[in-house]
Amino acid sequence: MNIIETQRHPLKFYATLAFGFLFLFALGSFMIFIGLENEPNQQAETKRIIMPIFGCLICLLAIWMVYSYWKNSPKITIDRNNLKIGNETFRLNSIKDVILTGKMPFRFIINFPMEGTAILFNDGRDKILFDDMYSNSYEVKSFLEQVIINKQEFKINTPKKVNSNKLRFENTEIFKGNQFTSLRGISLWVLIGVFAFPIIIKGTSLKLGGLIFFFLFGTFWFVLHSWLMHYFGLTKDFLIIRNHNFIWKEIIYNYSDIKEVVFESQGKQPNCMRVITNDFRNKLYPAGTLREKTWLEMKKKLEAKGVKVRNECIYE
Repeated sequence: MNIIETQRHPLKFYATLAFGFLFLFALGSFMIFIGLENEPNQQAETKRIIMPIFGCLICLLAIWMVYSYWKNSPKITIDRNNLKIGNETFRLNSIKDVILTGKMPFRFIINFPMEGTAILFNDGRDKILFDDMYSNSYEVKSFLEQVIINKQEFKINTPKKVNSNKLRFENTEIFKGNQFTSLRGISLWVLIGVFAFPIIIKGTSLKLGGLIFFFLFGTFWFVLHSWLMHYFGLTKDFLIIRNHNFIWKEIIYNYSDIKEVVFESQGKQPNCMRVITNDFRNKLYPAGTLREKTWLEMKKKLEAKGVKVRNECIYE
């Protein structure tokens, strides 16, 4: 009987893979088409050769992306005695060591770091599992910690949701920037202002299609940039996550339920806080308005409250 069977994440695996493949394949096909459509003449001869070559390379990159993602996210099945990763089966008693958290090299064109788990076996082999590839990777981590490391029976422990009423009598120290002086805030409100200006000037004379476009793109731009602008509060017992523009959003963690907090930066995203709870669920909170000085001050306060902080993006 299987105890755990992983499922690939619908957004972080399937949606990301589909978008990346379609974008790259469409771009490559367009470059091939443009190159082949040019009229044969001496000036365009170089373009006729180079464009299809680069187009073919980009199409191959799209295919390689599918292969890499699939190879880096094999199906994982765990029963009482065995761990099956893809087509390979390992006895649980052959596991020598497990590294449950930390950045692991995700191999694509180049290696880039992604939160994951490393499993080391007695014969010297190792396997790396990436958190974002699966919707239930926390179950695998919890199993490995309880059964392999702590030699206990496996059971899923879910932290209880903290009621916001508990914050009523708590003094809260806020770690927050100013969105109107930050890059993300300026990018958000300046573009929305540029979009709103012709609507205000032209009013009802603007065509319906233009209004719909401005509304849809403006909504997308607002949601995207607002998601990048979280801020944080610390009380005696709780870590609080809030958002500059989604004022109704409030996520509360009890310090005793947090295994680790990670300060990290992914690609062109701002600095983010990743909260990993004791059951290995984790969530990322980008905070583009916070200055580095504020991040380091918050790190000291979290550590003083007994929370482990892994700083991967800010120079100390």
